[in-house]
Amino acid sequence: MFWRKNDTEETIKKTVERILRSVLFNAETTLGKIKTIADLNQEVHGLREAAETAKIEKGRVDEERAKKDREIEHKVGLERTRQKFETEQAKREATVTVREENLTADRKRFEEQMDFQNERFTEEVTYLKDMVGQVLKRLPDASIYTEVKSG
Repeated sequence: MFWRKNDTEETIKKTVERILRSVLFNAETTLGKIKTIADLNQEVHGLREAAETAKIEKGRVDEERAKKDREIEHKVGLERTRQKFETEQAKREATVTVREENLTADRKRFEEQMDFQNERFTEEVTYLKDMVGQVLKRLPDASIYTEVKSG
């Protein structure tokens, strides 16, 4: 029996070793899973932080883009205002130029009419002076009446 005792002990030993190995393997696997879960939790936490950082960065980029868009809209508005002003200024200048040209033409026409009126008036006055002169030559004057009565 002595021999049998060794076999049993050996079998018990092997069984205990196998159980210990299995338990140890299960413990290592569970511990590995726990480490993996902890790592995953840590990775999830890191990813959440990265997502928050990305959201903050996206917000900053969106804000910068909105600011640039507002600046562009402002510049476009200023450009429209400038072009509108330049268009109105050009219209005013064109109107003033046309008025100046019309005034120059009116002045020239007026001067021509005045010259014509002066010439016409001068001709009329000359004609009337000649006519009055001729009428006065034909009218008897006071010296003729005095000669007729004294004589």
